[in-house]
Amino acid sequence: MRSGELAELAGVTVRTLRHYHQIGILEEPSRSLNGYREYDVGHLVRVLRIKRLADLGFSLQDLPLEDDADHDARLESLDAELAAQIDRLTAQRAVVAALRAGGAAPDLPPELAAHAALVSAIGLSPRLARLEREQLLLLAHLGGEEASRLIQEMYERFAEPSLMESFGAIYEQFDALSDSTPAADVEKLVAESVEALADVVAGLDLDTPLDLGTAETLVDEHGATHLNPTQVRALNEIGERLAQQLID
Repeated sequence: MRSGELAELAGVTVRTLRHYHQIGILEEPSRSLNGYREYDVGHLVRVLRIKRLADLGFSLQDLPLEDDADHDARLESLDAELAAQIDRLTAQRAVVAALRAGGAAPDLPPELAAHAALVSAIGLSPRLARLEREQLLLLAHLGGEEASRLIQEMYERFAEPSLMESFGAIYEQFDALSDSTPAADVEKLVAESVEALADVVAGLDLDTPLDLGTAETLVDEHGATHLNPTQVRALNEIGERLAQQLID
């Protein structure tokens, strides 16, 4: 048989046969004078066995040997592996369900699902909405569980109607900042932002201060690539004043 005939009989593709050869689980057959591989029924039996074991769940790199008599131990190990896979898939489905219920983007942790609804309600511009989501992703990953907890608490507070209205106006003004914005207008926005944010963070549990270490520069760098210089300066000023208020 040639490779096409063997593949058709075994119910696999020629590419699959080549893969079996490459990883060493199917012996290379002899070749005819014109260079074609010539398979026999022994190769067919071997491919059928590989296919059966792979369909059962064995990895190609860990197929039981043909003379392996310890079948029960092999199957017990496979059963434990499949049970673990089921647990992982069940957990993944729970995350997907939480994301769907919260209307969140799939790239965010489910505990931050409220972010999507909040951004939509506040009415951020597409540019700021994307920046906000990406910053959350960075903070949640780099800051771990503590960062996710603080972010979740903050967004629960943001969800209050009066705060949403205030921050909607603040975001709109921030989005409009440019080099031509008068210094007085920038200062007014900074002051209003600090006042609004102070109310949000005042009741947060900050017993364990969030420390991103050197990763903090990555978050700052990301923001700087999406904002203009005036916005970056305003954001830094807001952060410094807010931090000082928390200390005081």
